[in-house]
Parts: sequence; structure tokens; C-alpha cells
Amino acid sequence: MNILLISQCKKNALKETRRIIDQFAERCGERTWQTVMTEHGLNTLHKLLKRHARKNTAVACYCTYGKNQSTLKWIVGDRQQFNQQGRVPTQRRSQPILQRYYENNWYYGTAIQIMATLGALLHDLGKATVGFQNKLQTHTMAGDPYRHEWISLHLFIQMIAGCHTNQAMLTRLANFDDYQQQHPHWYQSLTTANQKVVNLSLTNVPSLGQWLAWLIVSHHRLPLCLRDERWNQSDESYHKINRDKQLQDSAYIENYTPEAFFSHLQAISQWVWSPQSQHRFPKQFWQLKQSITENKSWLSQLSRWANKALNHRNLIELAQQGTISNPLLLHLSRLTLMTADYHFSSYIVPEKQRPTSSQLIANTLRANVYNQELSQHLIGVAKSAAHFARILPSLTTELPYLSNLKPFAKRTTNKRFDWQNGAYDVAKSSALAAAEAGFFGVNMASTGCGKTLGNARIIAALSDNNTGVRFTIALGLRVLTLQTGQALRERLNLSDEHLAILIGGNVDPHHLIDNELAPEACESETSEYLVKGSESCEPLIEGDVDVVETDMDNQPLATIINDRKAKQLLLTPLVSCTIDHLIQASECLRGGKYIVPMLRLLSADLILDEPDNFDHHDLPALARLVHLAGLLGSKVLLSSATLTPDLVTGLFNAYQAGRKLWQQQQHKPALPIVCGWFDEFNQVIKSVNEQQTFQVEHQNFIDKRQQQLHKAEIRRQGLILPIDNYQTKQQPLFDYSVLANQLVAQACQLHDSYHDRDPVTQKQLSIGLIRFAHTKDVISLTHALYTKCEIPNDTQLHIVVYHARQLHLLRSRLEATLDNLLNRSKPEDLFKHIAIRQALDNSGAQRHLFMVISTPVTEVGRDHDYDWAIIEPSSMRSLIQLAGRVWRHRPNKIATSPNIAILGSNIKSLEHSQNYGVNTACFCKPGFESKTFLLNSHKTENLISHSLLKNINAIPRIIAPEVHHQELDSLILLEHRVMADLFNINTSTTEDTTRKSNVVTSYWQPDLAHAYCGHLQLLTPFRQQQMQQDDYICQYHPYDKHFCFRLAKIARQFPDDLNTGLNNHYISYESWEDVIAQNPQVQPWLNVDFYQEVQQLAYYEGEHAENSIMLKWATVTLNKEIKWYYHPWFGFYEKSIKI
Repeated sequence: MNILLISQCKKNALKETRRIIDQFAERCGERTWQTVMTEHGLNTLHKLLKRHARKNTAVACYCTYGKNQSTLKWIVGDRQQFNQQGRVPTQRRSQPILQRYYENNWYYGTAIQIMATLGALLHDLGKATVGFQNKLQTHTMAGDPYRHEWISLHLFIQMIAGCHTNQAMLTRLANFDDYQQQHPHWYQSLTTANQKVVNLSLTNVPSLGQWLAWLIVSHHRLPLCLRDERWNQSDESYHKINRDKQLQDSAYIENYTPEAFFSHLQAISQWVWSPQSQHRFPKQFWQLKQSITENKSWLSQLSRWANKALNHRNLIELAQQGTISNPLLLHLSRLTLMTADYHFSSYIVPEKQRPTSSQLIANTLRANVYNQELSQHLIGVAKSAAHFARILPSLTTELPYLSNLKPFAKRTTNKRFDWQNGAYDVAKSSALAAAEAGFFGVNMASTGCGKTLGNARIIAALSDNNTGVRFTIALGLRVLTLQTGQALRERLNLSDEHLAILIGGNVDPHHLIDNELAPEACESETSEYLVKGSESCEPLIEGDVDVVETDMDNQPLATIINDRKAKQLLLTPLVSCTIDHLIQASECLRGGKYIVPMLRLLSADLILDEPDNFDHHDLPALARLVHLAGLLGSKVLLSSATLTPDLVTGLFNAYQAGRKLWQQQQHKPALPIVCGWFDEFNQVIKSVNEQQTFQVEHQNFIDKRQQQLHKAEIRRQGLILPIDNYQTKQQPLFDYSVLANQLVAQACQLHDSYHDRDPVTQKQLSIGLIRFAHTKDVISLTHALYTKCEIPNDTQLHIVVYHARQLHLLRSRLEATLDNLLNRSKPEDLFKHIAIRQALDNSGAQRHLFMVISTPVTEVGRDHDYDWAIIEPSSMRSLIQLAGRVWRHRPNKIATSPNIAILGSNIKSLEHSQNYGVNTACFCKPGFESKTFLLNSHKTENLISHSLLKNINAIPRIIAPEVHHQELDSLILLEHRVMADLFNINTSTTEDTTRKSNVVTSYWQPDLAHAYCGHLQLLTPFRQQQMQQDDYICQYHPYDKHFCFRLAKIARQFPDDLNTGLNNHYISYESWEDVIAQNPQVQPWLNVDFYQEVQQLAYYEGEHAENSIMLKWATVTLNKEIKWYYHPWFGFYEKSIKI
């Protein structure tokens, strides 16, 4: 391609730019280059320029073609040197501008800045105590009995004592130097009374004082507002019995107003109080070493910002409305304060300017090396907060966008994906309305119709052509995150600097409360950051970020956020990430890991992929995330073919409630939300202003979709396997050998109906999937297939085990092989695959059944095509999703007989023998059954109707059944009933239709105080783990063929000491050699040699890199309280059978 490069660089940046570009192109002017270059070469040049960009760098690249035609490819550095088309101004004029257009839109922008800055000046006053200062100076490991923010709150309350109006309080702060001269002992009551105050009432504090008090006490951890006094006791039995009861007080949830919050602020254990603290002198934490409030510079800043508050009309008007309940103001002010605290805490003071032991210290670098003086820290955080609040409104326009929208607009010629063109056109026609009113969309295109690319095109169509597109795709699984990101890079021809992929990382937002019963495992008061006196130095992002270096230092945000991963994630236009990272925006109760997700939501639109595939216990957290997206002005698109009406309606309500507050912040009227519905048949855009209208429009769209689905050819038919005698008097435990023989017989029948013939040998071949709910059943069945199963003559089984409890290295290899092998777009390629070819050639049998025995990891997002499937029932959702993996790539195949078999019940029910567990929740984990919602039968024949089996598709999920009784007599009724109850959607069959809100919907009620605290996050945590989990690393000894398992954090700290951190007493290697040898008609398939795989990767890393490869990739996360067994072919499993 013909390339033209124009430089508007200044000073030394021009020299650096010339040095780089001169290696690629010839100059045709002092600041101009022209050449012919390949796309690969241009990408290399682009990366080099971005990597070496400075604040004075400004380079534009154009592609020239035809007659006088050119297009702007990209700009590196200062974009203000060029316009949107890349043209350079001929003349510049400067004039004073009080506010930019985006600042005018933020009605309360300055109010947020003032409050966050005042909070910053006050947030660490509690570090001036004798106890805290001694901790920093001695580098002690003992935890504080009360955290410094609780002491800071008490000091602030003493500062404004007697002020009952906002005017009086701000006047006191503006003239605090005079006040403390008149009242030199204003803080003396701190040492005598306050240390006994566990409950604090702020009812008499004015509204702005309450706001400041909340910012001060929550700047590290959100309050935990549990009313029971005994919660602060260390009675473990009390906690275990009463925790759920205390948290699930619906009346408390529905009536928890801001006034109630401030009337009873309780020092909860593991929030600001540590009952396990063994500090020798706890009273020292209530005694000031020096008065920080006498510092002249600090007093000057406090006076300055208090006077600004007094003179700011919008803030005073807001204060007159009473206690602040607007969650947008609360979230953004806390975000501003915490971001500034993280930024300035990372600043290393020059050695000569560091404080001495006689001064008040804010934090340290290491033992006996002090970093920031306390007044310096408070003033520095305040300045950072003021600066950050000033640039906050500009994030939506100033952060990098993907300006080239041509790949999204490109028309597809494949008829199967033609609906994407219609979706793009419809969305484009509503782009202006969506920008003003917000957008909530639903993409329900069927499996295999290209939803991933369609979603990106829809959001791009809604974006501004002049600026470009920014969006985030949030997915439930790590492997799908990587798969989706790579697919978009390939299909849209995007480089890795345009699309970042964030994988890894763990989220456990409820550990504050779950771990407080185990002092050694709960709050790490001995952690590195706490000992240094600054938790605000913790990293903002965990996990791997797959994105190249960018010219980050030229961006406004780069001056505030020092964390490199955080900057990369924020400054990349498109992001594909696991939802665990993004959901921290609403679920993070401690630390700053919510900062980057919150800023990402503020500056980019959101695509939620397969939201209904999360466990229903995770949906409250998902609703909170959608609400925050609306609250921060983003557009939201849901993508799934099996979304229930109540789930969609509930998420719409969450989004609309948030968007309404965003409109208020922008000083705009609450406009009807632009809503879009998309599938392969219809694409519709409507403006909706209430739930009832949304439900009507959604039902109209679903009715049309249902009609089209009924017209389609039947591609998936099901049958129900009869229940056999899995338990006898001789065999009281569940007999997997009976099940194995039943499944093999059924698999052979399915194989006979649907198989292919090898053109070379004429042997029959089929690939089937056997899905169980739990790993233990996968392993038990696999063992029975090898040892106790009768295989028909002339039949060969090839089995591979696939589940999540496997080393990352081996699981990734297996998934890559399955992705390649089960791509059936070209059916003839299957017989060329080496894994198929070898299996056929090494056996004389005529019938070959290749069987993937798996858990629910196969259900969602895997681009696999099977010939048939056998399923243990868990829910209608999982059945429909897994059915989508049958003939996924072969749209012309029609089912003339069943190609899916379903067990007569699930294993948990079958283990109950005769009554099959009726009156017990068996269809759960996974599934929707619970003590509240019990099925009246556990037999599949009673739970799934014959009509649904005739044609398995998404209709049962997307159409709510019309019933007028309370009995739960089917899986699909159970799922719809649970969704209606979860999102408080009133129906004629729900028990309570009068309640205003529930534990889910209370989060976005504007008159409640749930934005102030983490109560709802504790009650409905995201991906709650019943047991603590640890990361382990497998290190293999090739000489004695010994597997060694170590705790990951210890193995990485001592990589060469293989005896440190051993956990072989929890994880044991188990040989299956004798088991596998018992039946020659059953052969393992797709097995990988662990050490051979390590050596292959080490070849690219360099000599002797095997250990580093294992430290990085031979990882697994397991429950720490279970005894595990391991084999490379079968993964990790509990001991339920004798090998």
C-alpha cells in the first residue's frame, strides 16, 4: 500500500520520530515521508512510534490510492494537532474558555470534585495516632484493633461538633485554624470515650457532613451494615447458624434508607474493627501523637475547598435536599478519592525530602525507610483528586477510540449471516437517539449464526462516526474470552493494540465475611501493604493482559493511574475479558480493584455474552453490573439465544434505573430508552419508557421468533432413557457399571442412526458427547467403561475425559485439539485428522465411536459439532445449550430419529432409589431447584414433555408457559418461576405480588442506602465458593516420573526448591495403567504426554526453560479441604472409586 506520513512533532520528539521513520521510508520534506509498505511493515512502524511516543509526539499516517484519494489510517501522540480527517490547521487562535462542552453536561461535576477533594484532605487523619505511627516506625506485624479510617471518622466528627447545618459545617472547616486556636482541646474526647463507641449515629450531622463521613470511612472498604450486636462477637456457632437469617431480612432490605444507615453506623468485625488483634497497647490507637490539623499548608487547602463548597450553587442546592442518596454521586466521588489515593501513594519521595521519625508518617517503602509525611500525603491526594475529578467528564471523549469503522460496516455475502447487515442498518438509523437516551439491546440469534461478530457490528453502528467505537465484551469463561478476542481480531482485521484480552484472576468479594471466622486466613493485617501503611499501593488489575504497548503517557488518565496493566486496559478501544474482572465494579468491597472496571464502564459500551448461562445465584450481581452500566452512561447489549422474558425484563429495569440518574447528572430529561431486538429473522428498534411497554415489545418480538423457529426443519430430537436398577441389595451404592452398559447400548443406537464412513477403509465413525453434571460421575463412568462394560462385537470405543479440573497446560492443548477436530464445516476434513486417522488404522473394528465424556464446560460457547449426545438432565437451559453443539456446523442435516438421549433422572435423584429425592432439592448445582422451589417429580419423563422432545430448540426458554397453578411440574416452569421471583416480576402465580423490591431490585431503588454499603453483595455474592480454594502448580521429575504438587504462591517464590510448599498429602498421583488394560475395545483418545508438552513449549523459551513453563502453565485451582487424586489423562478428582 502507498503510505504518506506527516509529523507535527516538536523538540526532541521530532528527532526520535525521524530516527524511527527514516528506517522505513524516504523523506520528501522535513516532516513528510512517502513509501510503499506492506501491512505487516506498517504495523511494525506503528508499534515502534507508539512505544517511543512522548508528550510532543504527533504523527499521522495516510493510505493513498486512486486519483487524489487518501484515508487516515492512524494518529500517534497528540491528536489535537490534527482534526478527525487528519488535516493540520492553517491558523490557531486562543481564547479563554471557562468550561468545555462535556463539563457543561456534568451538572454535578464540580460538586463531585469539591467533595472528593475535601474527603482527601480528611481521609487519613487517623494515621496520626501513637499506635499507627509506632507500627510504621517499628514495622510491626500486629494488626490494628481499629483501622485508621474509623479513627479518622471520629476525628472528623469532633472537628464539626455542634454544626447542625451545611453552612455552619463548611464555615467551620473554612476557618478551622481559628476554631482550634479557640478550642485547643477539641480532640481530647477521642482518648476517653470514642474507643468504646462501636455504634455511631450521624443523624445530627448535616447532609454534606454525612457524605464526607462516608467517603472517609469507606475509602478502603465499604461498610458492612449488619444490625445484630452479636455479629461482633467471635462465637463461631452463632455465625454459622444465624448469618443467612441476619442477611436475608427482607423488611430490613426494603426499608434500609440513607437515614437508617447514618443512624446506626456499626464498627463491624473485619471492616474497621479487628477482634483478633493482639496489640499490646490498643488504647494508643485513640491517642494522637501530634495534631495534623496544625499544619499551615493543610489548613490552607482545607479552607480553600471549604470556601469553594460554600460558593458552589449546585452543591448547596443538592445539600438542601437532605441526606444524599444519589448513587452516581456517591460512586464517582469515592472513585475519585480512591483513584487519587492510589496514585499519590505510589509516589516515591526523593531521599532528601523524606520525613524523619519525629514527624507524622503516612507510609513507608520498607522497614525504617519512611516515604511520605502525613500532611504531604493528604495534600498530595487532595490535589490528585481535584485533577482527576476535572478530567473525569472528558474520559468519554478523550480516551482512544477505534476510529476505523469500515470493517464493521462491511456487508457479508454469506446468506447464513445476512441478518447482521440488517442489524447494522437498523442500529445505525437509531445511533443519534441511542446517544441521547441510552441503548438496551438483546441479540437472540440462534447458535452458529454469528452472534459474536453481529454484536460488535451492532455496537459499532450505534457509535459516532467522527469518534469511533469503544466497547467491552464480558464473558463467563476464560477460554471463551481468549477465543472471542482472537475471533474478532481475525474477522475484523484488528491488531492487538486495538483489542485487549484480559484473562485470569479470581474474584471473591464476600471473603470479608466468610473468612472472619478464621483469623489466619481472613484480612491479612500482616500483608506487605498494610505494614507499609498504604493499602493503596496494591495492584489494580490481576491476570494477564494480551495487548501491545501504547503511547499511554500522552493520555490524560496516564498522569493519575500508574498501574501499567490498568492503563493498557483503559486505553485500548476494544476489550474482551472474563466478567470476573468487570463485575468488580459493583462487587469489590475492599481495595481498589473496582477502579478500572468502573472507569471502563464509564468510557465504553458493554456486551454481555450468554448472561443466562451464569448460575441463577450469580444473576443479582449481573443485574448490579447492568445497573452501573446505565448509571455511567454506557450502552448495553445482551447476547444469548435462550434468554427468558423475566431475565431480560429484570435487566432492563436495572439499566433504566441507572440511565435515569445519568440523565439527571447530564441535566437532561429522562428520555425513553432505545431498545433493540435482533435475531436471524427480525431486527427491531423501539423507544421504551416503562416495564410494561418493554414486556409488550419483547413479547411481540418473541412471538415472531417462535413462528419462524416452528417453520424450521427439525434438527434435534430427544428420547428419554428408562431408569434401570442402579442400586440393589447386593450393591447399595450407585452402580456405575449398570449405567455404563446402558449408555454404551444407547450410544451404539445413536451411532447406527448418525455416522459417517471413512472413504479409505469404509469404517463407520461418529463423534458423540456424554455430559454429566459433576466430575466425580465423569470419572466413575470412565472407570466403569474400562472395567465393567460389555461392548458389542466389531465395535471400538475411543474416549477422552474433558472437565475443568485439569492442569491449564493440558486442558488448553485438549481444547485446541477439539476445536480443530470438531470444526465440521468441511466434513471430509475429519478423516484427514491425525487423531482420527490413527484410531481407525490401528483397529480392525468396523464401528468406531469417539466419545467425549464431559461436564457442563462443553455447553457454553464451544464451537464444537457432534453427531449425537447423551445428557444427564440439570435444567432445560443446559439441555438447549448442549443441543446446540449437535450438528452445529452442518445446517442442512435433518433429524429423522432422536440424536439426543436424556437420562431418566439426574444422578443425585437416582441415588435416592425409589422416591428419587422428591421433597429434596436434587436439580441444583447446576440447576434451579431449591428449598423454596421444589419440583413435584424428579423423573425426566414428567419434567420434559413429549412435544418438547420432538423438536429441541430455544422456544421453551424464550416463551414463558401459561399456567395457573403453583405446582412445579416441569423443568421449564421451574426456571421461569425462579427468574420471575428473582427479578420481582409480578405474575399471577408468584406468591407475593405486593412487595416493592427484593434483594435484587433494592440495589437500584433511589431512596434506599445500598450504594453506601456492601450488604447486598454479601447476601448475593458472585460465584460464591462453598470452600476456600488454592492455586497449585505441578512440577514433574522426568527421571523418576514423579508428579510434585506445590502451592503456587510458594512455588513461584522458591522455584528451585522443590521441597518447599509441597502438598502431596492433599494431591496424589494415581496410575490407571491396569484399569485401561482391562478392555481392549475401549481405548483412551487425544491424550497428551505432560512432560513432552512442557518440552515442546520450553523449546521456544530457551534452554532449561521447563521449570519456568511449569510454573506458568501447569496450574490448577482446587478446593483446599478435599483430598484430590490426579492422572494427566483424567485430571483431578475426588476418591469415589477404587482404581
